[in-house]
Amino acid sequence: MRIWIVFVAALFMCASCKSAERKEINSSEIIKLLKKGKPVQLVNKIIMDDLDFTRLDQTVAVNRSVLQNEITGNIFFSNCVFIGNVSSNGKKEKLNVNTVFKNNLVFINCDFRGTVDFENAVVWGALNFSKSIFRKQANFNNLSVWAKDSYFSEVQAEDDFQMVYASFLGNLYFLDARFDKRASFQETSVKGKFSFNNAVFKQNAGFDLMDISGRTFFNYTQFEQGANFSFSNFVQPVEFINTVFGGKGNFEKTSFLNTVRFAGVNKTDLQFTDTFFGNKMLEQ
Repeated sequence: MRIWIVFVAALFMCASCKSAERKEINSSEIIKLLKKGKPVQLVNKIIMDDLDFTRLDQTVAVNRSVLQNEITGNIFFSNCVFIGNVSSNGKKEKLNVNTVFKNNLVFINCDFRGTVDFENAVVWGALNFSKSIFRKQANFNNLSVWAKDSYFSEVQAEDDFQMVYASFLGNLYFLDARFDKRASFQETSVKGKFSFNNAVFKQNAGFDLMDISGRTFFNYTQFEQGANFSFSNFVQPVEFINTVFGGKGNFEKTSFLNTVRFAGVNKTDLQFTDTFFGNKMLEQ
């Protein structure tokens, strides 16, 4: 009897080891967990096919043309590779499907080989894409996040990166981020801090028509082909310390309601046309 128990235990341990060593998985396994409301916590995995969060098919009607897909389970990926596309929106019987993540949405140090599309997504928990690489286009347009902090620090975008008309209730961090192609943040609203310290933009960056309520930082940021901040509104102090504008820095009709610092910046690279300074511009 004891020999049989030892044999069964050995088989179980062997199966567990094989499971732990397995790296490649299909997105269907992830969807299966989320359908049951269970958390997804994956480390060092390779997701071989497209990960489409709308496949949960747990939708409620928002209006005649939009369905809302709701995910309750916590989502956590670390050091994972996504071979296919990752998306949270789609179509169902000619209706648009958008996704609400009612828990955390975390992709730390992940490698996205396909497109990433979180357009119109809503996140109620923490949002974190720190140290991730976007090999193709990344779309976060009209994203809404209700968390205290959202992190895109040290991300690398090798293709176009879009975060147009997005909304963040808390702070948004892009520290040490790198954008090889177009980066667009037009009409995005941030209620907390907004930080791009040490970021690098290889092509022109769009920050026009933004509304930022918290302190804003672009210290040591490099805009190699210029940046557009026109018609944006900054409520709290803004810092551009040792910022490099390789092309023009356009601040036409930008509103600085508090102090703004341009220390260590070549002023000839800046364009101020009908710019509003509610307090004063500091050079040191």
